Amino acid sequence: MGQAKRRKEAGERVSWCRTCTYCCTLPEILALDKPMYRPCRHIANRGCGIFGQPERPAACSAYNCAYLAARLAQAPERSLIPHPLDAGAYFHRDPVERAYVLFVDPARPLQWKRSAIVDYLRRQVADGFTLVILDRGMRMVVSAPPLFEEILKIDYVAFAQAEGRPLDIPTFAEWPGTQDA
Repeated sequence: MGQAKRRKEAGERVSWCRTCTYCCTLPEILALDKPMYRPCRHIANRGCGIFGQPERPAACSAYNCAYLAARLAQAPERSLIPHPLDAGAYFHRDPVERAYVLFVDPARPLQWKRSAIVDYLRRQVADGFTLVILDRGMRMVVSAPPLFEEILKIDYVAFAQAEGRPLDIPTFAEWPGTQDA
């Protein structure tokens, strides 16, 4: 019997999220007065303390992790989307635009480029979706397969920093570890 099954039978809350809180840390959530790159005040017990509660804002649902959404819906592509902790990033499909938004873990910024997330997102960009990448305070918009391939080859954030480009998301300057860089 697997660890998750044993925990579930013991009455513990078992989640596909494991210990991931990217969706509660990386995006901005205006309804909770939460800036990007800062943990939400509702993180509790290694997850969202208000998940499924009436006080959880609708904006949180808009950041519905593609990994979690695919599993909850038993979607055919669920095996193609790696867990965010394994990928070093999480992404969601924008509920309004024909776009995906990728939030990269600043502690492991290049991990996503070596994960199965690349194959999934490559197909989405080839199918005409726009990809918005939020990485270490920078925002990149990818709307064509050649640009996606170019972003995979080099660290665009390091390049932009070397060029002196200012952060697109100023709150990243307060992320723990940026003072050491």
